[in-house]
Amino acid sequence: HNGSGQADAPAGRFTAVTAGSDHSCGLRTDGTITCWGGHHGPGRADAPDGQYRAVSAGGRHSCGLRTDGTITCWGHNGSGQADAPDGQYRAVSAGGSHSCGLRADGAITCWGSHHGPGQLRAPVGQYSAVTAGSEHSCGLYTAGAITCWGRNVDRDGTHAGQATAPDGYG
Repeated sequence: HNGSGQADAPAGRFTAVTAGSDHSCGLRTDGTITCWGGHHGPGRADAPDGQYRAVSAGGRHSCGLRTDGTITCWGHNGSGQADAPDGQYRAVSAGGSHSCGLRADGAITCWGSHHGPGQLRAPVGQYSAVTAGSEHSCGLYTAGAITCWGRNVDRDGTHAGQATAPDGYG
């Protein structure tokens, strides 16, 4: 589907690419971000100027990890998903209406939609990676186990509960 131009990748050289719901972004070799698509929303394709190490496209917003370790987000902000908290980060992930960042100290901080089922409450622990989904998020503990939190509904509509790491991890 290319109704918003999200599949019309621009020319040039990139080191990373990410796809949101109706927009896409790429990290250029010079450290800038170029986004395309998302013609039906406020600012989804308007990456702020600056130098970046990473980019993540979410539902109707995107976030970038700047070379100084701070996070900048842009686009739709109806749930606060583009209001990145201050601090130093190693990674960022934009989800549906929330975002998460891996702090320099290994903890995960999430912000945005507080109306969802727990996607902002990352379990305490030391992490090496984070990813935000539509209504849930997952983190990779430094010990190698994965834990996920947020909406966890089975196909039949029953709630399966929050996924947790096995004992001894985290």
